[in-house]
Amino acid sequence: MKKHLFIIMLLGSMISLFAQKQTEYIVPDIPVDEDTKLITFKEVVNEKGTPQELYDRAMIWVKAYYKNTAEVIKSSDRDKGVIELRSSVKIFNVTKEGTKVLKNIVYYNFKIECRQDRYRYTITNFNEKAEAASPIEFWLDQKHNRWQPSCFDYLNQIKEQIQTLIISLEEGMAPKVEVKDEW
Repeated sequence: MKKHLFIIMLLGSMISLFAQKQTEYIVPDIPVDEDTKLITFKEVVNEKGTPQELYDRAMIWVKAYYKNTAEVIKSSDRDKGVIELRSSVKIFNVTKEGTKVLKNIVYYNFKIECRQDRYRYTITNFNEKAEAASPIEFWLDQKHNRWQPSCFDYLNQIKEQIQTLIISLEEGMAPKVEVKDEW
């Protein structure tokens, strides 16, 4: 009798453990290209200027935004109006005390293409620094065997840094207003 009671209690506790609702995590709103299935920030921005003027503004912005342009610029062609860059963002873990600790670096490709009165930027091919390139797209898949809740936090950190980059680019691509000092 005691044996049956013990088994019933054990089964009851196991059922209650399995019945607990799993935590639901909110998937970050991060753009994924339908064709490549890669995280991709891409937009065409209307801005007055010839392809060469826009290219020149983009190059001035690149040289002001990045500290080591020789490392960042992979190719540039003024005649075609194209600049290709390879840069990175840092992602952090947050300790229980609230201290940010560097987790790793995530590299990305960044392309600026200039046409008459518009330019397009494409930021894609995000890879976490490792011995071999480690794409971060699995961070979006909660069923992936390497996924963990911190993946969503890392994606949000990346999105925030890329949005800051885009805002800076758009400000840098705007034509400079010339102030005439007529006194």
